[in-house]
Amino acid sequence: MDFTLPTLLVVAIFISLGILSQWVAGLVKFPPIVIMSIVGLLIGPIFGWTNPEKLLGSELFSTVISLAVAIILFEGSSNLNARELKGISIAMRRILTLNALIGWTLGTLAMYFIIGFPLSISLVLSGLFIVTGPTVIQPLLKQAKVKRSVDSILRWESIILDPVGPMLALLALYVFQFADDGFQMALIMDYVIGFTAAAALGYGGALLFRLMLSTDVLPQHLMTPMQFVFIIIIFSLSDTILHESGLLAITIFGFVMAQLKNQHLIFQESDHFIDDLSMISVSTVFILITSSLTMDMLRVVIAWEVLLFCLVMILIVRPISVLLSTINTELTIREKLFVSGVAPRGIVALTVAGFFGGLFNEMNTDMAEMIVPVTFALVFITVVVYGFGFKPLSKALDLSSRKPPGVIIVGESYFAIQLAIRLKEHNIPVAISDVLANQRYNIEDYGIEKISGSLLAESERMFQDMTRFDKCLLLTRSFTFNNLAFNVLSEEFGVKNVNIVAPPKDAHTTIEDWERNHILFDEDLNYRVLNKFIRENEIVEIPSSERSTLKDDDFILYHISKDKKITFNVLTSNVKNSSGSVLGVLKGARQYMKK
Repeated sequence: MDFTLPTLLVVAIFISLGILSQWVAGLVKFPPIVIMSIVGLLIGPIFGWTNPEKLLGSELFSTVISLAVAIILFEGSSNLNARELKGISIAMRRILTLNALIGWTLGTLAMYFIIGFPLSISLVLSGLFIVTGPTVIQPLLKQAKVKRSVDSILRWESIILDPVGPMLALLALYVFQFADDGFQMALIMDYVIGFTAAAALGYGGALLFRLMLSTDVLPQHLMTPMQFVFIIIIFSLSDTILHESGLLAITIFGFVMAQLKNQHLIFQESDHFIDDLSMISVSTVFILITSSLTMDMLRVVIAWEVLLFCLVMILIVRPISVLLSTINTELTIREKLFVSGVAPRGIVALTVAGFFGGLFNEMNTDMAEMIVPVTFALVFITVVVYGFGFKPLSKALDLSSRKPPGVIIVGESYFAIQLAIRLKEHNIPVAISDVLANQRYNIEDYGIEKISGSLLAESERMFQDMTRFDKCLLLTRSFTFNNLAFNVLSEEFGVKNVNIVAPPKDAHTTIEDWERNHILFDEDLNYRVLNKFIRENEIVEIPSSERSTLKDDDFILYHISKDKKITFNVLTSNVKNSSGSVLGVLKGARQYMKK
């Protein structure tokens, strides 16, 4: 089937397909890469509906890829806060350094000898392949709920190495460009000037942006668009001074910004914008690249050399690099084996590989046309293998939590403590975060875990073992604070898994329609009423089969199923009965409120 779509429609289709693929992946609980790969292959080489590289032209196609990679690298480096690396374990330090170095070396050898790539391509791509995609790792960790020691290593490895991999690949590319140009003094000076300009633009741009904010020259409502302007100007100027130095400049800009912003709330809006822009860029470019593959390229993907290389990366390179780098560390042998058995490559790897493929094509390097197919094969195979093998492997090594999904309660109060005690009786993980520093109760005396620090700060949450929890209850006395916390924590837990206690009646607070879906229990059961009632009464649990015996004065708080999954009652929907389940009830609460 051979016909050409209008360019404008193609752009709209690819942006839409990228986001829709992310949405569908969430619905079916598949890694987004799998869905995006299928979509890209179907509309591109399989059905032949479009080839965006031919339609847009190589120059425009490469420009789109380059700008997208710049945004992706900025997003990654701007989250790379050096202060967060203090106090990490020996194993973590080794995984981030020695493991990456060994993996880079062995990957280069495997690519050079098995596939037959030139040494330049092998070294550049292997530097890129040390990246383990956080977009794949994070959902896997939430699903399997593995032991905290391995969870933190895999999570931090994906976050830290995500921007580092492309930087190492870029460094290797510069080295080979030096070599190709013969290390002539004039050319070396060109590179020195270019690198200096890139560093100056990146570092100076971050300082200038910070100065504009601190002196109120830049109004708050223009901060986000201005940051985007800085990204494209710094990238373009640096790239004009020295071809392909723009990525280095933008990485420096992002890293310095990460150190300067210090997680201030003023940066949250721009951070969200960059995160969203990065996701759109990654999703769109991934489908652009996969749909630009040809049938000849797909034959490369299934060639025995490529498949053998992928197996070697999974079964030999990753285990050797992890096992060697973690000798004499605090990890047990089972933990080492598990970490060595998990290394899915993500969207960033293929997106950036498309960029490097274009560069090597411009340099007329042998086998440059195979860069994208080989990278696609490694990304797709590792995502499938690790994605579907993660949970069975964690169970086989006895490293996954056998406890049901837990609950975090934000706000220390007597009701929160009594609710936590009830949930613990069912072996449901529960923790209380006293974000308002109430300190009226010593939570640990009740045998309940206390979370220190502010859960509203992403830098604090990163150090907490959040994978054990999938629900959050906001039970502080301040409805205003609860609303603020809802906006922040819904990103962590998902909107449907965060609920709020009702506002006090005398607060003259209007409950919006969307809020009603998240108001706990009943409009009359606010913070004051719950805590007053629970001092004289208790939470009573009954089999759900006895629900018909409840009276109008009784309030149902929650439902715990036979497999220990908890559902909390909210204004707009009542919990449902199920076989072998129990209900948590406040008996006579409505009559109590009338006293």
